[in-house]
Amino acid sequence: MTWHKTISAKALKGAGGSSVKVGDEVVYIASVNDKLYAINGVCSHAKCILGIIEPEKLKVKCLCHHAEFNLTDGKMVTPPYVAPDILMDKLPLKVYSVKEENGFIEVDV
Repeated sequence: MTWHKTISAKALKGAGGSSVKVGDEVVYIASVNDKLYAINGVCSHAKCILGIIEPEKLKVKCLCHHAEFNLTDGKMVTPPYVAPDILMDKLPLKVYSVKEENGFIEVDV
């Protein structure tokens, strides 16, 4: 894996979270209480881009069907509303190492 410079730390703090293109991957990066998180930014249910952060619960929601994923371990914690009986434990997202370096967020992809 290789470290990639992504979004500025200042922009991320203002947004709270953002999906960014990193090489061939889409990664969702979040800053919550000065701690950084990075998970695969594509929903494992229908391949939509993640985007609605719930910082108090450390969750990010898919824009298409509202599946929710834990920022710390990538596990699906709420199923998509169109598939409430889906096997959530079979659909986690990959978690990436993330750091701030010289004012930018870097992700190891």
